[in-house]
Amino acid sequence: VIIVNYEFHGSPEPLELRKGAKREADKLFKALSKLNYAVKLHYDQEAQEIEEIYRQESREEHGDCFVSILSSHGEEGAIYDCRGELLKLTRIFQMLSPQRCPVLAGKPKIFFIQVTWEPPDRIR
Repeated sequence: VIIVNYEFHGSPEPLELRKGAKREADKLFKALSKLNYAVKLHYDQEAQEIEEIYRQESREEHGDCFVSILSSHGEEGAIYDCRGELLKLTRIFQMLSPQRCPVLAGKPKIFFIQVTWEPPDRIR
């Protein structure tokens, strides 16, 4: 699963466009596909949509591991959705816990998180 937020609308404080993020995501999609991963690429998702993506993944069969790439603006322990709302990473991790996602119990779950760090005066 690759989730990339690069355009931000409706944010209480404007978040800059993440130039190049879409191009990087396309390259990641191609590279992982060549390695025989079943890649799902999502752009500019709201927090509820991101949570729903992981809820769906928690119900599906997977191979030997699960790989997720999150790319957005963020701060320590959280990413911004496309509307500038924070989503704590622990919410995502909990959805893939053995209790909520038995199909991935005992299998590696690998997360790559790339954020454009927001300065402290922007943190709510």
